[in-house]
Amino acid sequence: MKRKMMGIVAGWLLVYAGTIEAQTVSGRVVDEAGKPLDAVSVVLQRADSTFVGAVVTDTTGVFCFDPAVFPYRLVLQHLAYAPKEWTGTSEQTGDIPLTANDRALQEVVVTAERPLVQVEDGKLGYDLSVLAEQRIVNNAFEALAELPGITEKDGTLSLAGASSLTIVLNGKPTTMTALQLETLLRNTPVDRVEKAEVMYSAPPEYHVRGAAINVVLKKATDYSFSGEVSADYRNQYFNDGNANANFRYTTPKLAVDVMYGTANDKTMTKIDLYSRHTLQGQVHDIRNEEEIREKGWVHHLRGAFEYHLDDKNRVDVSYFGSYTPSYKGNSYTTGNFQESLLNKETDKRLHNVSLRYTSGFGLELGGDYTAYRMNNAQQMQVDYSDGSRKSFNLSGGQQIDKYTVYADQSHSLPENWTLGYGLSYDFARSRDYQVYQDVQGAVDAQDTHSDLKEHTIDLYVSLGKQFGNGTHFSVSATGEYYELGNYRRWAFYPQASFLWMIRPEHMLQVSLSSDKTYPDYWSMQSAVSYLDGYSEIHGTPGLRPANQYGLSGTYIWKQKYLLTAFFEHTNDYFTQSPYQSSDRLALIYKMQNWDYMRQYGVVANIPFSAGSWYRAKYNALGMRMHQRCDDYFDIPFNRKKWVFVTWLDNTFKVGKHVSFELNGRYQSAAIQGTFDIQPLFNLEAAAKWTFAHEKASISIRGNDLLNTGYPKTEVRFKGQYLDMDNSFYNRSVTIHFVYRFGGYKEKKQKEVDISRFRL
Repeated sequence: MKRKMMGIVAGWLLVYAGTIEAQTVSGRVVDEAGKPLDAVSVVLQRADSTFVGAVVTDTTGVFCFDPAVFPYRLVLQHLAYAPKEWTGTSEQTGDIPLTANDRALQEVVVTAERPLVQVEDGKLGYDLSVLAEQRIVNNAFEALAELPGITEKDGTLSLAGASSLTIVLNGKPTTMTALQLETLLRNTPVDRVEKAEVMYSAPPEYHVRGAAINVVLKKATDYSFSGEVSADYRNQYFNDGNANANFRYTTPKLAVDVMYGTANDKTMTKIDLYSRHTLQGQVHDIRNEEEIREKGWVHHLRGAFEYHLDDKNRVDVSYFGSYTPSYKGNSYTTGNFQESLLNKETDKRLHNVSLRYTSGFGLELGGDYTAYRMNNAQQMQVDYSDGSRKSFNLSGGQQIDKYTVYADQSHSLPENWTLGYGLSYDFARSRDYQVYQDVQGAVDAQDTHSDLKEHTIDLYVSLGKQFGNGTHFSVSATGEYYELGNYRRWAFYPQASFLWMIRPEHMLQVSLSSDKTYPDYWSMQSAVSYLDGYSEIHGTPGLRPANQYGLSGTYIWKQKYLLTAFFEHTNDYFTQSPYQSSDRLALIYKMQNWDYMRQYGVVANIPFSAGSWYRAKYNALGMRMHQRCDDYFDIPFNRKKWVFVTWLDNTFKVGKHVSFELNGRYQSAAIQGTFDIQPLFNLEAAAKWTFAHEKASISIRGNDLLNTGYPKTEVRFKGQYLDMDNSFYNRSVTIHFVYRFGGYKEKKQKEVDISRFRL
């Protein structure tokens, strides 16, 4: 089988020998003094004035059409400048000057609002600088969280109507955990991002499936040295904070980026648990109060080198490192059933090296290597109310090596057709161990050692068509071979996207997607871990990947009002849920496959404003959830629930440099397996002051001010009776300071996938 796979890969690589060169048209728009002009609309037409495409110049005045047509006609428009037409036959137009409007308007004030969303090639593109003007955001991460339909929870972004969301940087996936994603984007200024593209069905050349956000970064074209330093102070029971520094040097041929960040994390979590545990016909009332404290230093280092071989060919090399030398924590549990103390210490190291080549004829080649090492030590002692005791020492670790290579080719065909095809190969090896020592009492002290090897090969082909009125459609098919131990499977993933430009103010986008989600490596082990003397975490050997299928339709009115209907069905959906054991007093947390999870609904985004001093965004979501599992311990479930979410964000401007926010979010009761999730409400407020010629700013944000943003959960299902409350002190206050120098424009980098590693 492996020899056959190598033959397929070799055959696909030979296809690249006959690539057809795809041409581009690029240039720069300037004013009469030669200064670059941003936000200039540039329309590309054929010689007979047939529409081909449209773009907007970036902050350096640069525009680019890829692919292009020859000969061509450009139409340039800007509110403050006279329209201009430009014809040509070469790929470089050079500088195109615009003349300022000199017409005097008597007692007339013309105002214009930049559109919130632009649609291009079936993707919803957002200008984050517009969001930054309307909201208090300090970095790219906070700006992404303001996109229509996007919400943020504990550093993870989600899209309404999609069970998962992947962040893509410059058209390629960023393989990182939610924590790494948050760290990375929080260190990226908003003005470094050209646009953010939201897709319910990502094209296959991104090498991700399902919903995605593509963060497109601006490219430097001149000599510059710039940077940014920032610091945060945060209070959430404890005081902690972080500091970051970013530097970038560019020339027309190369760019060098360096980022270092360090954070002192201190967290406190309290969980009140009440369990009416029925065992052999007798009900046991168990009350636990668990207090979890963690602290440690986290360091992040990123370096990148970008070199332009010529106008069309570029090489990117990057390194990312994450280091947690000694992260300590303890969990102290008291109650009428037990008194336990668990001490933990973890050491983690991650190194990633990435290489990418971009050609001028549609070919992209890339690869990366990730090395992840984690070691942990635990000491636990439990004293039960009946006088019994158990204790143990445990040492464990995980070592992962992951290799990824990919190749993509695109062609521009006649009549605005495009053809793409490519392949990717992933190999991962995960070695895990867990060893018990000094065991006393009833402890399932099973030493485990595992060595998992995972192979994934993807082959895809895509076809797209751009019509003259802006209508666009694309279809693709991806074949995948997956192998993990004795599990081998071929899979087929169709994808389609259709954008109907009814009129400029009325657009309809329909997307079909399919995807597969794999469990993390540690969840597939047979190991047992202990949270305290009552709660345990069990591994699940043989855990299957989840298959997702989605269909969505979005109506866009006036490029800012959105209404989306969605349907998503996931076979073999997996998640971790608690279960009161039927043979002993133990609460078992175990990752299990469900038969399916299905959800469908509608989400609306309605922005509105009053003059220049007030802007608001209202969102509403109505969703039907259906969850079924016929093999869930001895209590199968088949549950349905309507869920409603609504949130309103308000921004008040006081002059040019001061702004305030007041935001509220409400979610009705929901379900997760046998869990009932009670309603929640999150209220937050913020203020920001910009000074020093807009190079510096200070902001303060209070989150979950009423301490009602984390729901209480309960189980009342087939004899299971459980209450959990972790709403202790979730409100937080963060003060953020940032100073930029040299016209800072930080280059964003590809990150590392450790979402399936044991953290």
